[in-house]
This record gives sequence, structure tokens and C-alpha cells, in this order.
Amino acid sequence: MKTIINKIKQAVWISACALATVTLSTSCNDYLDEPIYDSWGEDFFSSTERLNLGVRGVLESFSSQDTYGMSWMVFDCDTDISHIQGAGTGHVARDLGHYNIYTSHVWLENAWKLYYKAIDRANFILAKKDDVIVADTDKDRATYKQLIAEARVMRSLAYFDLIRLFGDVPYKDTYTVLDGEDMKYPRTDSQEIYGHICEEMEEAVPDLLWHDEFPGGYVGRFSKGAGHALLSRMYLFRAGWSLRQSGTMERPAEYMDYYRKASEHAGMVIQSGKHALNAKYDAVFKNMCEYKLEPQENLYEFQFYSATAQKGGSSQVGTYNGVLIAQGSSFGRANSYIKTHHFFYDTFEDTDLRKDVSVATWRINYTDGKDVYAPIARNQSYTWAPAKWRRDWHAGDAKDPNYTNVNWVFLRYSDVLLMKAEAENEVNNGPTESAVDCLNQVRRRAYGYDPNIPNATLDYTVSDFDKDTFFKEIVAERARELCFEGHRRMDLIRWNMLGDAITNTKKQFDAAIAAGELRQYSFDAGIRFTPNKHELYPVPSREILETGNFWKQNPGYTN
Repeated sequence: MKTIINKIKQAVWISACALATVTLSTSCNDYLDEPIYDSWGEDFFSSTERLNLGVRGVLESFSSQDTYGMSWMVFDCDTDISHIQGAGTGHVARDLGHYNIYTSHVWLENAWKLYYKAIDRANFILAKKDDVIVADTDKDRATYKQLIAEARVMRSLAYFDLIRLFGDVPYKDTYTVLDGEDMKYPRTDSQEIYGHICEEMEEAVPDLLWHDEFPGGYVGRFSKGAGHALLSRMYLFRAGWSLRQSGTMERPAEYMDYYRKASEHAGMVIQSGKHALNAKYDAVFKNMCEYKLEPQENLYEFQFYSATAQKGGSSQVGTYNGVLIAQGSSFGRANSYIKTHHFFYDTFEDTDLRKDVSVATWRINYTDGKDVYAPIARNQSYTWAPAKWRRDWHAGDAKDPNYTNVNWVFLRYSDVLLMKAEAENEVNNGPTESAVDCLNQVRRRAYGYDPNIPNATLDYTVSDFDKDTFFKEIVAERARELCFEGHRRMDLIRWNMLGDAITNTKKQFDAAIAAGELRQYSFDAGIRFTPNKHELYPVPSREILETGNFWKQNPGYTN
């Protein structure tokens, strides 16, 4: 059975501002003249049960088609491992993926609004947290601490996503009042925002529960393990490269301190003993397709549910980023806009079990009333697709041709192991025994072995690497292990490698086409990508207009 988001559908909120899809810079006064009352009246904070509804309202922004339900799939393209289906522009996804990016792009506008909606809702909860009536029981006190910590985590995550997408953004930790507030906030330096959110996460994570400590069992909440894993990710990005308003890629002078913190928090997850790799790689994704939560490996999933699997609660996991399936199929249609190619497929060894779990070299046709699995020729490998959430694995009958109830996996334990390995390599100027062991655990499972038992024929040793070669192995292994899960483009940016990755991929396409190995195809990202521009998206032009052109646009873009 599907858990959590069905329970409330987050249909409540505390003010008309939260119900209206307004931008950061728009006042509710523009819409309503009537007095505003809290949707739950004066007793909104009368119990932790009511508080829970508010926290669910914060989460709603992330469980949306305009963030993790679909758009983040495109935010992860085009790179060395994936691209948006089809050449050319004039399509909302292709424009974004192929770097034909404009300041009025509706997906960027919608994501911006949703993230600030989450922030404002969290700000309201945190401002009113002392008003909550907590029952005098250990359970209720623990529940209260968990909920307040979750609100802080989600606010931090919203800012984390905003600065990765847009760079410097307005930082606001007070909720929006209905009248008299000047909304022309300045853009805050992204490194300053990193300071705020990392500090907040450090304070909040200790109040989270481990996944096996929740009263009544785990039902998809943000756990202590997920909190430490997210902090490790935040510190890795804080240590990495980013495009500054000067128009250059830079990293902070104290970046090594952040690698140490990334290693520390990944280590807390590992040392807890609360998390582990699933013994079988394909089972991770089959469980997701069968709506089974598996918190040992999948530390956190953004959850989706609609009784009819239609937009407004559902995702496009398995359709937008799945195997192409024809109209009429018993599995439901899949338009399959996220694509890959044989250059990435060939980076897997033949005995690597992830190879055919991750990439579909086939499609499902519907002929004479039957589903037909049809191979796609190698000379059309640019139409091969992600296979991790293929619709023929989904539980039950297809409820909708376009949408599903499959969650978006946000944090996996294998990611934690690889973050630990990467950070250790940086901190120690080369790999340590523990760093290599983290990498070996991921590899053992990939080749069908027990991840916790050393394997003399497969395992790497410290002597196999120096710092640079180990880093290159991490870059390659993160692609193979975490492909199509929303990490690759952002990883390449923090490594300052996105431009080179796109350029090299275009060279591979051009060479294969010239040799007759591929049909004619244009890898448009290689034509349009501009270094020191496309590492960020533009601030939505509507936001700049609403602030009276108070903000300067990101480097390379004009309104």
C-alpha cells in the first residue's frame, strides 16, 4: 500500500498567501481585500497532530510535478549520460535540456514559486512553534521535536535547491505578513546561504528519529540518517565549484573544511548501523515500482499519490524517465523524454548487473492487442532510455497513461558510501582504506556479490590509486550507480566538469556518426552550452520585474 501523502493531501494551510501561487515578490493584497483567517482557525497549533498537517504542507512543494515529480528529471539534463529526447528547440523540456534557456521559462518560474512557498510555510511554523500544545508524554514530546526538525530540514533543502539552480537568491527566515511588508529583498550570496542552512541542519538533525525509532513504524518521514546524508551532500556542494556573479567558476578558500564535514556526516550514517545496501541492485527499483518503502537503502523518497494517478499528487517517474511504451499497452503509455546512449552504456562491464537495470536498449510496442518487447538498434542508441522505473515493473494496473504513483528517490545509502569515499580522498590527499572499502561495497553489489564480504578478485586496494585516479573512479562510479536519479548535472557543476563533459560527448556523437555507427543525430547541448553561463539557470524574469528591476540577472542572461 502507498503510504503518507495520501493521508492528508496537504490540502490545508494557514493563510491565503500559502493557498495562492504567488511569487516571493507579490502581496496577497493584490488578490484579496477580505480579512484573512487561518484555515484551521485559532486552534491550528492545538496539538502535534495539527502541527503535522503544517509540516506536510511544507513537503507539498517537493512532491510536485514542478520539482521532483518531473522537472528535476530535466534539470539533470543534458550531460555525458543523458539528454532530452529529440534535437532542436521550441519544446519546453528540450529548450531547458539543450541549453536554449530563457528567463521566462515556465518550469523555472514554477519551481521558484514552489520553493519559496515551502520556505514561507516553514517560516510560519518555526515562528509559531512555541504555541504548539504538546501532551505530557515522551511520545508527544519526541513527535514535536521530530516535526520541528523536519520543518527546519525542509526549509534548508528548499534553499539548497534554489542556490544550486539559481545561485544567489533572497534569503528570508521570517514568514510573509499580509500587509505592509516590503518584498524587495536583496539577493543573498549563495555561500552565505550555505552558512545558514548548514548551521540549521547541524542543529535540527539531532532531533530527528532514526527510521526504526518512529512510533508505529516508518512511514516515509525524514529520518536522522537522511538528515546526516543530506548534510554530507550539502557540504560537498559547499566545497565544490559554483558560478559566481562575477561570471567565473570559483570555490571557497576553506573548501577543505567542508570536505571534512561531508566525510563526518556520511560517516555518522555508516557507523550508525541503521542503513545498508539491498543485496540486489534491481530490487531497489522494483521495490519502488511496487510502492514498498525500504529505508535501509533508500534513506528518503519524495512521495507521490493520487487515487487515479493523475496530475496533482502523482509523479512521472517511469513515464517521463522510463522505457518508451506505445499507446494501448497494458502497462500504460510512457512518452520517455529522458534518453541516454551507447557511450554511457558501454562504460558498464558486461558482468555489471546495473548495466541492463539502468539502460533499456528496447521499447514496448503494442501490436494486435499484445505487448511486444522490441530491441532498438545500436545505431539509434540516442533513443535508449532509463530502465530503473520501467512501467512493466509497476504494481497493479495502470491508472493513467502519463502519470504514476512511484516516488522519487532522493537519498540512497550507496550515495552515502560514495560521498564518504570522495570526501576522504580529498581530506587525505588520496584514498584511505575506508574510502576504498566504501567504493568496494558499491561495486560488490553491482557484480552480484555480498557487499559486506571482501572479494579478492573484484576489490580495489589503496595501492591501485593516487588522489587523481581515485577521484576519476568516483566520477565514473557515481554515474554508473546513481544514473538518472537527479545527481549528474549538479555533480559535474560542483566538480567544474560540466562543459568538458558536454564537449566530449558531442565529439563522441560526431565521431560515431562520421564512422556510420550512428544515424544522423544532433547532440544539441554540445552546440548551445556556454561555459560560465549555463552552470546556473536565470532568475525568472517575472521575479526581477516584480522587484522593479532591483536584482541583477545571472551572468550571460538578459531579461
